[in-house]
Amino acid sequence: MKRMKQPFDTSQFVQAGKVGDPECNSFGHRCKEIADLDFDNYVLFAGCSHTVGVGVTVKQSYPYRVAKKLKCDYYNLSVGGGGIDAVEHNLLMWFTLYDKPPKYIFCEWPDHARFMAQFPGYKYIMPAGNWETKPAKFLVLADTPLKIKEQLTYKLLRQLSPCPMIDIRYSSLELSLDNPYTIWHVKDDIGTDGFHAGPKSHKTTTEKIIELVKSR
Repeated sequence: MKRMKQPFDTSQFVQAGKVGDPECNSFGHRCKEIADLDFDNYVLFAGCSHTVGVGVTVKQSYPYRVAKKLKCDYYNLSVGGGGIDAVEHNLLMWFTLYDKPPKYIFCEWPDHARFMAQFPGYKYIMPAGNWETKPAKFLVLADTPLKIKEQLTYKLLRQLSPCPMIDIRYSSLELSLDNPYTIWHVKDDIGTDGFHAGPKSHKTTTEKIIELVKSR
């Protein structure tokens, strides 16, 4: 059974999927509801669209495959288009709200130039980045602070993590990672959206993660 440390409002998780999406739970995360999670046997995922599994079905995504291979439950905190701040916020909320740690945290680190913003007409904060036109000037001015933020967030989350944290990367980061447990999510094929990694890529990433876990 899970036990919340304090009665916080869990709607404070950064939202992910569209409201009403049958593949997403009530928090917009592409996995089961938190209330249905086996807190005695689970792993946790965080990241952006690559870990959400955009371009593949849920059962083809590496979070689903990894949990199945490890014979445990999983929760996916990933936010499509989200940045380091979304990863940080959702993981810190999880650490605060739930006192039963996962066996592993598999964390995919997004591009440092992504950030969360409040847009007119939207109830929740939304992902923003270099694909937007309005934030372009901001991104130029804030590039160095965002890189520093990336480094500080990485160190903070690794210090606070209640369990082993394994890095997942799909591109080079600005920071120098000191974690020997790093997996590259390589795009061996293309998903149905025409951009993200396809089923073969997710299967390969799964195999690399399981091999690493077994070797520890």
